[in-house]
Amino acid sequence: MRDLPHLTYLQAFEASARHLSFTRVSEELNCTQAAISQRIRGLEQYFGRPLFHRKPNGLELSSAGAAYLPGITQALDVMDAATRGLTGRRVKQTVTVSAPISFLNRCLAPLLPEFTAAHPEIGLRLNSSIWTDPNLDLADLNIGFGEAKLLPDNAIRLAPAPVVRVAVAGSRKPAQRRLEVQGKFPLWELWSEAAGETFEAEFPPCRVDTADTALHLAVQGLGHAVVYEAYALAAAGQVAGSLPVDIGHVLLLQLNPARQTHSATRVFVDWLSTRFLSEQS
Repeated sequence: MRDLPHLTYLQAFEASARHLSFTRVSEELNCTQAAISQRIRGLEQYFGRPLFHRKPNGLELSSAGAAYLPGITQALDVMDAATRGLTGRRVKQTVTVSAPISFLNRCLAPLLPEFTAAHPEIGLRLNSSIWTDPNLDLADLNIGFGEAKLLPDNAIRLAPAPVVRVAVAGSRKPAQRRLEVQGKFPLWELWSEAAGETFEAEFPPCRVDTADTALHLAVQGLGHAVVYEAYALAAAGQVAGSLPVDIGHVLLLQLNPARQTHSATRVFVDWLSTRFLSEQS
């Protein structure tokens, strides 16, 4: 007999890792928050270590939980496929995509109706990130921006990623203020060096944590932002920009090695790669 935790404990763990909220898990599994909490505690007692860190605003996977999750997710997917296959129901797979929140909102979301119409049997789970590098253990693939010369081995180039300096479109005069997106790359400095231009500011900068916020502020005339051209194109008509400047960055896709052979993941990757190639042609 296999010495395994009860299946309900594993379901509660996998759902808690996805939602990072006992409230949302209880809604999904149709049981009380107390029951979910009890199942997670039972699993933690089984291992003798915490799988989550409890925080005021939700849950966070511990290192043990993050290590345990990929195998449990894969096992539940296999069980789901086997069960649906035996009952004759159409197997539904889910692709988990991690990407910067600005990319999800402005670039990926408008394309997804096309994908879901072509592949209604594939579900999507979208995880947004802001500053930190996403944990591929929690996703099938990650979409982001990076330096072309420093791409990891599991990366696929989707498109070049030049930057532009943008401000509110039309006759309204924007403030001479830098709207700075804090993050991994100093885009203002990279733009200035590559373009050979300087920006004479009249006001202290306004620092934000996403390109999406910077674009919203630019539309209000609060200043100028340097963003990837893909974001500026998504805001066409609201902002006007300088000519694109190559800073050696690309839009890239990274595959989770443990999930890259899954059929639904391959379908999504092939579709997205084709979609971006068609936009460049």
